[in-house]
Amino acid sequence: MKQRNFWGFALLYFIFWVAVSSSLHWQQLIFGAAAAVFVAYFNRSLLISPAERPPVGFKNALRFLIYGFRLLWDIVKANFQVAWIVIQPRMPISPRMVPLEVDLKTAGSRVALANSITLTPGTLTVLAEGNKFLIHALTAEAGTGLEGWDLIDRLRRMEGDR
Repeated sequence: MKQRNFWGFALLYFIFWVAVSSSLHWQQLIFGAAAAVFVAYFNRSLLISPAERPPVGFKNALRFLIYGFRLLWDIVKANFQVAWIVIQPRMPISPRMVPLEVDLKTAGSRVALANSITLTPGTLTVLAEGNKFLIHALTAEAGTGLEGWDLIDRLRRMEGDR
């Protein structure tokens, strides 16, 4: 499994190389492949272990892509909501600290959730310990909306328990 993990990350590094270099010339591709393997080899002790991340596969890669687009959509919506609050003369904010408890198995999923909450305007992850989070929300709606947030269910499905 460790070998598969290594080659998976080398492939991700190579894809990143192609995207950044924006060249499909054979010399660039060969150098990029060598660089990707080199980086994966010398950082192999830093690679995420299978126990810390959701299973790797086509289904989860697709789910992660959908997760990213869904997160982007939620960020855009929250930007408009916060902008609407700011331009109103009375600024109808009701800041509060909201506890959130989720049943995610892996540390990687919990980190993804905490970062997703923080990236979404109007919410900020203040504390994350195990499956318990403390969130600062700009409005009451932003705080109560986290309980049934679709992205939490998507992370559970990526972990494979649902």
